[in-house]
This record gives sequence, structure tokens and C-alpha cells, in this order.
Amino acid sequence: MPQKVITVNINVYEQTITNRHSAYEIKDVNKYLDEGWTIKQVIPGTTTAANWTNLTFILEK
Repeated sequence: MPQKVITVNINVYEQTITNRHSAYEIKDVNKYLDEGWTIKQVIPGTTTAANWTNLTFILEK
């Protein structure tokens, strides 16, 4: 099966007030899903910056 690996960095404002949520649409991942790719695995990563998060998507067709 063909696979793709996509790493996405998201700038997330540090939430200091309870019950505040953010939602992000990841357009690059949506594009691949529209092309028939499926998400096999999502791997969260860490960064040294407090406001950033990293997600790696393993896609397969």
C-alpha cells in the first residue's frame, strides 16, 4: 500500500482560562482525505515552544 507522511505544526494559544477551546481545520490533510487517502496513525510530537504543537499523520491508500 502506498503511504504518505505529513507533519503539521499548529500554533496554539496557551489557554489559561478554563473551558476555552480551539479547533483547527488542517486543509492539507483534508485535501489528501478527499483524494482517497485514509489516516492510518496520528503521532503527537513536542516542540520547545509553548504555543506550538506538532502532529504527524501517516496516510495510506
